[in-house]
Amino acid sequence: MLPELLAWFTGKEQNRRKFPRKRKPFRATYSFDGHTSRAAIGLDIGGGGLCIITQEPVAREEFEVRVQLDERQLHVRVKTVWHDNVQHQGRKVWRYGTRFTGIPADDWDAIMRYTTDRPVAESNKAQEELATVRMTPDDTARLLPGELQSRLLQLLVERRRLAPLGERVTPLVQYFYSGIVRHNDKLMHRLVIQSKVVGPETDELYETRFVFDESGKNVQILN
Repeated sequence: MLPELLAWFTGKEQNRRKFPRKRKPFRATYSFDGHTSRAAIGLDIGGGGLCIITQEPVAREEFEVRVQLDERQLHVRVKTVWHDNVQHQGRKVWRYGTRFTGIPADDWDAIMRYTTDRPVAESNKAQEELATVRMTPDDTARLLPGELQSRLLQLLVERRRLAPLGERVTPLVQYFYSGIVRHNDKLMHRLVIQSKVVGPETDELYETRFVFDESGKNVQILN
């Protein structure tokens, strides 16, 4: 779930400044089994993924990459989004643009510090407020599993912030996604749901903040 949500979020024009990509060469290796490493050169890196060049084609769509940023080594799992051939020092090489499919929370924090020109080794600090993007119904259906949507809406019903759910009733909600945040020492998705309860005289509007993990099973309400 995280890669699709994060790729969608970072692809929004207004959020590119929130997850900047730093274009500076860095040392890297890649592997398929976690043991046999092959040489690579990193070209750029950001909160959503990285770009590397290799001396030979990468045989798999998803693989592991070890990255050296200053004095810190990071271990991430990536999936190829695009690839092509370029010339490097007079030789033909393979270039891969990838997105993260697995990354430890501390390593993601280090990348965010690196891309904003802060010391990679410094301890984690509270992140700045992230931009929030409204999800269309198509975005919601594609990026949020139905089981997770049902759970989120049921939590709103239990708190009387939404009318009881029914097959013929369309929930009066809008979803706003804010990327991933560090919560209780874990990377969590942050989602805001605006809901409406229609009353006999006036309508009540609510805004509820949620965080949930990549599995969608650990859901917490922040307000």
